[in-house]
Amino acid sequence: MQKLEWDCLVLATEKLTDSFFILTLQGETISQTARPGQFVNLSCREFLRRPFGIMTVDPVAGTFKIGIQIKGHGTQQLSQLRPGDTVSVLGPLGHGFDLGDYRRVMTVGGGTGVFPLYFVQEQCRAQGLESIAVCGYRSIQDAILVDEFRAIASGSVMASDTGGLDIHGHAGQALDAALAKLPYDGQTLILTCGPKIMMQTVAGRAQELKIPCQVSLEERMGCGMGICLVCVCKIKAKESGVISHQRCCVEGPVFAAEDVVW
Repeated sequence: MQKLEWDCLVLATEKLTDSFFILTLQGETISQTARPGQFVNLSCREFLRRPFGIMTVDPVAGTFKIGIQIKGHGTQQLSQLRPGDTVSVLGPLGHGFDLGDYRRVMTVGGGTGVFPLYFVQEQCRAQGLESIAVCGYRSIQDAILVDEFRAIASGSVMASDTGGLDIHGHAGQALDAALAKLPYDGQTLILTCGPKIMMQTVAGRAQELKIPCQVSLEERMGCGMGICLVCVCKIKAKESGVISHQRCCVEGPVFAAEDVVW
């Protein structure tokens, strides 16, 4: 059986805002085998492990980064990690994004969903694909990785509910603005990760325009390995229409948008 548990050395903790930070970890195997959309499960001592999408990897240096939002006791503990500490990590886990043969990829993210989508943007650049980054934020104070997305993507549209970015509004409005600039040539793939209501909006818009779309679902997880069944979601089979419960940590977290029963 493939080894999945690693004791990873903490190299850096970078504070982005009062509630968001980036953790840089040493992990050769994870950095060399992880694919965009996959995640890791970090130990939080006496609490259950917490799942986090992988933000970026450096296979040469043997390092990877994850973005974390402080929401409770577990993530608060992780924010207190310092260089030289070690943390137990399970990964890489899950089924990631499939870029297929599309020439153009649009990522639509919100909240912590922007972190794994940055990994997608890196992959697009490595493959020479045109890429568009669409991000929606609650406020300008929560606007994380804006400069990074603008630097790595071919184009970008950023939205904030409170203004101060390209669009004064939500991610759905930013998506429409980005789509208005694109040709409908069948060469665009949409990938989205973030709040459920945002992804549902993106999936609906993609379906209207007949643009293929993949969603990365964020569900509560226990084990992260398909055993506890905490993270099951309803997925509809393409041909039969039969609805089944799929595990976000194994069959997901990425699913075809049209298969998800919202």
